[in-house]
Amino acid sequence: MHNPSLSFFRALRWSVKQIHLRLGYHASLCVVVSIVFHQASFAQSNSKQDSLRIACEQSAKYSDELSGRAVLVMHQGKIVYQHYNRWEENSPHMLASGTKSFIGVLAMFAIADNLLTLDEKVCTTLNEWNDDPKKNQITVRHLLTLSSGLDPADAAFPTRGQGLMQLRGGLLGERQQRIQRQDQTKKLADLATGDWFADALKVPSKSPPGQRFEYGPSHFYAFGAFLQRKLENRNDIPAKTVEAYAKLRIMDPLGISIGRWGKDQRGNVNLPGGLALTAQNWAKFGQFVLDQGSIRDESGNKKQLLDPELLALCFVPSNSNPRYGLTWWLNGVDTNADSGIPSSNTPQNRGTIQERIRANALNREADLDDDSAELAMPIFMAAGLGKQRLFVIPRKELVIVRFAEPTREGNRFGNAAFLKPILVAIEDATETASYPPTKIP
Repeated sequence: MHNPSLSFFRALRWSVKQIHLRLGYHASLCVVVSIVFHQASFAQSNSKQDSLRIACEQSAKYSDELSGRAVLVMHQGKIVYQHYNRWEENSPHMLASGTKSFIGVLAMFAIADNLLTLDEKVCTTLNEWNDDPKKNQITVRHLLTLSSGLDPADAAFPTRGQGLMQLRGGLLGERQQRIQRQDQTKKLADLATGDWFADALKVPSKSPPGQRFEYGPSHFYAFGAFLQRKLENRNDIPAKTVEAYAKLRIMDPLGISIGRWGKDQRGNVNLPGGLALTAQNWAKFGQFVLDQGSIRDESGNKKQLLDPELLALCFVPSNSNPRYGLTWWLNGVDTNADSGIPSSNTPQNRGTIQERIRANALNREADLDDDSAELAMPIFMAAGLGKQRLFVIPRKELVIVRFAEPTREGNRFGNAAFLKPILVAIEDATETASYPPTKIP
């Protein structure tokens, strides 16, 4: 039987003998050391690749068992693993609320373009709010940290194609029924006119801005109305809609092809939940975040598109929910937030019993309550109904995408069980371990 190792050492012995005859003992010794070192490095590299592949397969198997459809892993800017289960590589999948995190990054571009600041009052542009004592205190930051005080008002923003979505997963249908039941007393569905941006301006306030984290679509549609008016008044920016601006600043520069972006009857895009992308396209967005606002060309050279310190604002825990930044879920970013000790600012301790139950359900959906050592690092997450996931993990130089169908069985999926095999298989990257930047403007 052929033995590759034996053949290698026979060839090595012959080569050393020839070099020794021609160049002498010292030269041959240098060659031996160089060849052996190269062979050892190659074997070590292969061993690490095998370990990572096995870890990815373990995570993908876990995902598949819980209605998973796709797993994609990028390490150091390269796709190292892809897996599809009853799904196609080039088929866009709904991101659901995973869409939200694009909006936070888009807001950072708007700051760079001098369109807005985080702490400006929205009513200076949305004049409809000038005479409302609560709404006229809402800032851009309040909208993007979901602490504006607006009622989430899910019922006011019905999405087209809801029937098809219900057929694809039981949780979507259950969610719609729950929204309808909750709206029986509020009658917020009566606000719906088919213009989500305009309807968001009519949503009532529940509390003063900055006090309470309230997950829901109203904040995003109000921000959409605000940003669109800003764009309409700027002659130097060709994009005049939020959709066009997102394409101009994010999608086109990153090479992201949009599979679908749901719209209302007026053509306004569904900012809190309407995008459908392929796994590779969603991963491009995650890599942009991991690369601190830069993109790479085919040679690996980076081009900076967004100031890293601006982008880092998305990952600063908000006062109203230390597990949430500006449209991103956060793990391991704030020590106190991950201690497991509730504070007066956590959503579990605010509002009515029904609101606290809803807040706890959201944290379970985001699955941010695991305190295991393997997850004790900054992890930025875009999360959507049905356990859609985009993980950005700077310390490991990792971007991970997970798609799934929104089923009851799939609701048992846990971030920790999915991530741990991959995190253990990859060593820390010291050059990115301190991201995001510690200097926050």
